[in-house]
Amino acid sequence: MNRTNPGALDALPANRSCRLCGAATRFSHTAYERAGVSVALYVCSSCGTSFRGGRRGGDDQPVPARNGGRERRRPAIDEGPPVNPVLDEATARMLREALGQ
Repeated sequence: MNRTNPGALDALPANRSCRLCGAATRFSHTAYERAGVSVALYVCSSCGTSFRGGRRGGDDQPVPARNGGRERRRPAIDEGPPVNPVLDEATARMLREALGQ
């Protein structure tokens, strides 16, 4: 697979037709140049020439912090393990005996 540098490509013509053969171009994919900057890449449907489109949506948002910008949502555990309501004392005793504990 060939990696294309989006900065080295010609800009997409205003009429969205290929400069070489005149055929229509179509959206190909989004290329990421660096953190927070991405551009749309277009390809000619006839000859395959690539063109650089405009910036893609969401690029103006700030880059999140290293932790993803998420806060911890669970409270810290202050005591031992949580109580397991599925196992009652009789079932826990049977399991301990079966495992030899």
